[in-house]
Amino acid sequence: MNYKIKLLIVFNHVISIVGLIYGNLWLLAASLIAFLLITKLGGEVGLHRYFSHRSFKTTRFWHYTMLILGSLNCFGPPMAWAGVHRKHHATSDTDADPHGNQPAWKIWLTLWKPFNIEVKHIKDMLRDKEQMIMYNYYFWFIGLVWLSLFLINWQLPIFLISIPSVLAFHSAGLVNTVCHIAGEKLYETNDNSYNNRWVNLITLGSGLHNTHHAFPSGWDNRRNKWDIDLPAVIIKHILIKQ
Repeated sequence: MNYKIKLLIVFNHVISIVGLIYGNLWLLAASLIAFLLITKLGGEVGLHRYFSHRSFKTTRFWHYTMLILGSLNCFGPPMAWAGVHRKHHATSDTDADPHGNQPAWKIWLTLWKPFNIEVKHIKDMLRDKEQMIMYNYYFWFIGLVWLSLFLINWQLPIFLISIPSVLAFHSAGLVNTVCHIAGEKLYETNDNSYNNRWVNLITLGSGLHNTHHAFPSGWDNRRNKWDIDLPAVIIKHILIKQ
């Protein structure tokens, strides 16, 4: 599956360039909305804080919504993403870390050293029927959504899926590299995680990385009144089930 995900990432980069050259650039407004839905709601809230860390409870409607939107980040099935992320937290900045303790450019481009995800990291998700369906039919799902939009208008899948997923890819690369190199260490942790205000501003709330590593199961990483954490606002006012 790993090489298929790499090919999907490369495809999205190439086709995004095609769209920016030959497409209607007014559709970038739609890309921004799709970015917020796919990357912030589906990715940072869904893949990260909900599926990986189980940091809050929500309704089944939002569960399915985040499963779909999270998958459209084009990082692979949510269960695979969560397995990688959970292992990252368990082995952060050691030789066993899937995307740590190696050159930053390799981390950013996901040219990671070979690794395995042990069953213990995804044991709960293996019991989730919907997660298993998405895992087994992930590339069919991406292909079906992409083709359906293409048949309506060739620009739609580029501006609604490919460009947002490319932005998501580089947002993740920014966090996984810079936030393990420089910034503020608010809490003492057994890794090189930092809160980086510039990364946090660019990603709208994913740069409070040291706080997240200190409290991985927390859904709100804000500690100061000026901290930005859009995912936490979404969780608090829309998603969380009291």
